[in-house]
Amino acid sequence: MTWTDEDMCIAQWMLAEYRKQNFLPQALAAREIRLMFGEAHVYQNRHGNWAVNKPILEAFKTLTAEYVVWSRSFQLWRPRTAQDPTGTRVSR
Repeated sequence: MTWTDEDMCIAQWMLAEYRKQNFLPQALAAREIRLMFGEAHVYQNRHGNWAVNKPILEAFKTLTAEYVVWSRSFQLWRPRTAQDPTGTRVSR
């Protein structure tokens, strides 16, 4: 998947927000992206929650590949731990 310069800019913003608290909830990221960058960069998922568009997520993954994982249980990005399976970007 490819992304635009704007997608990468938003991913870099996400990384800066992640670094502030060492985690980043999806709801916060989607809300702030919607307010700061526009609704074109987010969507409502099947549960009615706001989520970040896929190209932005791909750019964010590129920036954080070695040290950040997505926690499905908590709906946030958090630091990788020793308990996270090698090679995976998602945890329960």
